[in-house]
Amino acid sequence: MWAILFIKIMKKLYTLLLVVIVSVSAQSQVVISQVYGGGGNGGAIYNRDFIELFNRGTAAVDMSGWSIQYNSATGTNAWNVNAIPSGAVIQPGKYYLIAFGTAGANGIALPTPDFDSTATGFLALSGTNGRVTLANIATALPAGCPDAVSAVDIVGYGTGNCFEGTAAVATLSNITAAIRLNGGCTDTNNNSTDFSVGTPIARNSSTASYSCTAPSISIASPVNNTLFSPETTSVSVTINVNNFVVANGTGDGHIHYTINGGTTVMKYDTAPIAIPTTPGTTYTVFMQLVNNSHAPLSPVASATLTFTVASYTTVANLAALRADVVANGANKYYQISSAPVITYARTARNQKYVQDNTGGVLIDDLAGAITTTFAAGDSMTGLKGQAVLYNSLLEFVPTVNASVGTSGNIITPQLVTIADLNSSVTAATYESELVQINNVTFDLTVPAFATTTANMNITNGADTLVFRSLFTEADYMGTNKPTVATNIIALVGRAAIVAQVVSRNLTDLNAPLLTSNSFNSINGLSVYPNPVKNGVFYINTDANAERTVTVFDVLGKQVFNTKTSENAINVSSLTTGVYMVQITEEGKTATKKLVIE
Repeated sequence: MWAILFIKIMKKLYTLLLVVIVSVSAQSQVVISQVYGGGGNGGAIYNRDFIELFNRGTAAVDMSGWSIQYNSATGTNAWNVNAIPSGAVIQPGKYYLIAFGTAGANGIALPTPDFDSTATGFLALSGTNGRVTLANIATALPAGCPDAVSAVDIVGYGTGNCFEGTAAVATLSNITAAIRLNGGCTDTNNNSTDFSVGTPIARNSSTASYSCTAPSISIASPVNNTLFSPETTSVSVTINVNNFVVANGTGDGHIHYTINGGTTVMKYDTAPIAIPTTPGTTYTVFMQLVNNSHAPLSPVASATLTFTVASYTTVANLAALRADVVANGANKYYQISSAPVITYARTARNQKYVQDNTGGVLIDDLAGAITTTFAAGDSMTGLKGQAVLYNSLLEFVPTVNASVGTSGNIITPQLVTIADLNSSVTAATYESELVQINNVTFDLTVPAFATTTANMNITNGADTLVFRSLFTEADYMGTNKPTVATNIIALVGRAAIVAQVVSRNLTDLNAPLLTSNSFNSINGLSVYPNPVKNGVFYINTDANAERTVTVFDVLGKQVFNTKTSENAINVSSLTTGVYMVQITEEGKTATKKLVIE
């Protein structure tokens, strides 16, 4: 009797143990194969963050009820959770791409994600340090490091304090990801040795299957469709070969590769390939594994890479730069013919605000390409670089050093109103330019400026604008705000489509009254309406004398000229766009942007 009962109990325990083993085995097949948190940032490879999963096993895995969860490197709160959609199945040897948010518009688009988390509320990944967990539950993990029951896979990177094994993956960046070795196959439960830090190559379920046992070849870097700077003279192509010994007659075989369909090159090692490049050229590299008789393997093991080395587009000035970006999109490379003047230089990111008589732009030089010392009032010559968008703000990332043209130049702020900067039509034309806004009042709910970056409202009548204390090095940080209406000089920024302003110093917060909309004063000058809606605008001055009115397009080409004493100026012959109007009266010249709708 007891013997029979003992046997029945043991059978149940064995069955239960078998179920647990099978369940754990199925779970361990799926791993986090790639983590990238730099999406959209300056210099980013991709325009969105992503996490990639990989099924390294031999059976399909249903991910219903699972989730991907994120926490900051040392965060003490519960984990941020994003449930994987019900019915998501990852086939053996296949990838599953989860797309998250973006910090800007830089970088190329991801391949079509298998799960776009923005529809359900996305996780905000750090680009440098953090913790990611693949969990077999759809609810948030509690604070701390997850337990082994719920956590199918854990990846810590940078200073992330939850990880598998002895250490986390190294710190990441806008141009690097944590990449599991051997296409996602390597899993010794040690983050520091299972992953490398390299150029991200996002893969989705449409990517060719990757066998953890069959011979394979892949290109680790650069990422496919990368656009390189025109300054690039050589591109190094890094190769990964798995389950195949590359040698000259003594291994399994070797590599054949071609560049742009040219002569086949036989390669007997896995060292990187250095490809000399020429600006303005696209390159396609095809490589495959062959046996010792030079015959392709069956099934074929191959990889293809396409990349382009850009050339510079020459533009006359900053307005022409902005117009080309609007027309053709960001991330192109430009050479600027004008010599814009620095209105403010920062140590942070080696940033410089520059302006010519057509527009302004923020130079964001994190890499330190510009080594020449510049001060406010210096003009810059030889500007070359890439135009990028960060949170809708146009930035210029230099690729080479620039030179000082002239020094001591003075840029007089353009007089604008809050309504000008709030207008969706005119706001972008003032980006990164030095402006003055008269008679503004600061919100004194908090009497002093913070010691860190903060937003606050400024008003003029019924109009409100955000003042952002972005320059933490400014001498007004931590001091009391102006308590009465004041005139401020500021640089114009953007947050998405909304304009913001920031002043450089205390002097900017108490500027003398400015009554001219130009670099050179014509007393009482006003130009209205702006934007021009019916083909006619009006000019008023104190003198109302005979004047010459010239209109230039963004390329600096004269498109209209008249000499008149009339106030009404008919420009109905001009097409919709942004122009510069130059007014000369009694020996004085004024310049102002003119928008024609």
